[in-house]
Amino acid sequence: MAPYTNIPLSPAELSYLQNSLSASPLIRPDGRSPTQFRPLVAEADILPSANGSARVCFSDGTEAVVGVKAEVEKSRQARQAEGEGEDVEMGEDINATSEGKGRNEWLEVAIDVPGLRDDDALPVFLGAMLSEALCADSGLKDRLWINARFHWRLYVDVSAAAVKEDYFWYLEKKIAC
Repeated sequence: MAPYTNIPLSPAELSYLQNSLSASPLIRPDGRSPTQFRPLVAEADILPSANGSARVCFSDGTEAVVGVKAEVEKSRQARQAEGEGEDVEMGEDINATSEGKGRNEWLEVAIDVPGLRDDDALPVFLGAMLSEALCADSGLKDRLWINARFHWRLYVDVSAAAVKEDYFWYLEKKIAC
């Protein structure tokens, strides 16, 4: 008997997937080779009011629009120094480096999935995963540091414009478990 999963597949479908994915060489149900990506189409700079944007369309009909907005903010250290009356150097030292000075909270990621509220488990989980992936390499967050007084704050908004229904249903069930 096939093992129990949360995916509503018949025993024959489970058997086919198990046999095709454990075969050598691997046989994917859609005929792609193990090293072949799904085909996609990407367009850049589609939103005029964003600092950066893209539209990504996958071959299965899933489509996402991403917009990035950047704003300059006063750093916490500068706000504290102003409150205490200290003078903060505005210029940046030529030899100064931004390495290790970036903060994860300077990046905000919001994901919109049609039919789900912003505070549902799936958009929150996907947003946290994307934010974690972007901040994992300190290169991005360190580039957000301008000087001791200012930093960039990035707002990344992802909107799933056309979604393959069963894919998000499957992800939502996995997150709930």
